[in-house]
Amino acid sequence: MDKSRASAVAALLVTAFAVVYAAGSAVAGWEPSSGWLLQALIHLGELAAVAALALSDAAVRGRLGRAGLAVAAAGQAVMVAAEIIWPRNEDLGNALFGVGPILTGAGLIAAGVTVVRARAWSGAARFLPIGLGTYTIFVLIPVMIGSGGPPAPLALWTIAGWDAVFFALAACVLARAGSAATATPKVTVR
Repeated sequence: MDKSRASAVAALLVTAFAVVYAAGSAVAGWEPSSGWLLQALIHLGELAAVAALALSDAAVRGRLGRAGLAVAAAGQAVMVAAEIIWPRNEDLGNALFGVGPILTGAGLIAAGVTVVRARAWSGAARFLPIGLGTYTIFVLIPVMIGSGGPPAPLALWTIAGWDAVFFALAACVLARAGSAATATPKVTVR
């Protein structure tokens, strides 16, 4: 299994769990005491989706694309740190929660521009990275600020939507990797 497929599979499994976890928490109004650890693992799954995109054939090339992916990955790493730090130092954790999504969103928008321009993917899939970045900046962040963040049901539903788009991105990378692996190579006879 190539690296993009392995990252995409990991991202699919974790983000599928994340959607169920966030939606379930929104409905039940409950979060386990170890929620910070589960959420840190979820952010690692989201990071795996960014890694899968970076390793895919989506033509994320050039300075803008590479920089965007690096910034998005840094944003997700900051989110992991925020989850781990927050139970022990709320002020620092909250500051990191303020920075992480901005980095992720801006990075995915930059990388998404290169995916759209490269036309390596067709149809709506081509717009997933830029759509995920846009969702992060224009939906996730304002809802987190306006609702006060989790455990507010609106915040949890918005996070479930965010992870659903990460899931779609990972599924697209996996589908593209699978179709590339099963494609019959063209043989020319001279």
